[in-house]
Amino acid sequence: MTVLFSGCASYSITEQEMTNYLQDNVSLEQSLGVENVMHAQVSVDDLEVKIGRADADRISIFANTNADVQMLTLQKLGLDLDLEFSAIPHYDQDTGEIFLKSLRLEKLDDHNNLLTPQIKQFIEPAVALIGTALSNQPVYKLDSAKTQEALLKSTDPQLVIKNNKLVIELFN
Repeated sequence: MTVLFSGCASYSITEQEMTNYLQDNVSLEQSLGVENVMHAQVSVDDLEVKIGRADADRISIFANTNADVQMLTLQKLGLDLDLEFSAIPHYDQDTGEIFLKSLRLEKLDDHNNLLTPQIKQFIEPAVALIGTALSNQPVYKLDSAKTQEALLKSTDPQLVIKNNKLVIELFN
C-alpha cells in the first residue's frame, strides 16, 4: 500500500478490456415508432473500443448494428449499419465507474446502401437512443475485490489517455 500511495499510482484499462466489459455488461437494443406504421428495431451486435486514436482526449466506440425498419405497407428492410460514437471519459468516484460524456455520433454507414434520406431521418432517433444508452451505462467499473483498483476507487483520481489506454491516475 505504501508503494501505491508514494508519488503517482495508476491503473491502465486497455481497449480490449473496455470492449470486453461493454460486450459483457451493456445491452443495446432500441425500438422506435409504432409497429405496422413506422417502426425500427435496432440492436448492436458487436462493439469495439478505440482509445485516443481519432482524438487524443476521446474514446471511440464502433458498433456493428442491425436495424429492421418498416414504413407503412412497404416490405420490412434489414439494414446492416456501422456506427461510430466518440466521447470523453468521466470517472464517478462514488461508484468507481467510468461513463462517457459529450457523446457524439461520428459515422453512420449502411453496408447494403438501403438508407434513403427518409429512412435515415427515421433511423437517426434510434441511433441517438443507443448513444444515450451508452452515456448512461458505465463503460468500465473498478473491481473492489482487486486491491489496487479498490484503493483507486476510494480516491479522487484523474482520467488521462496515454498510449491508447485509459489511465486512472492518483497523484500525491
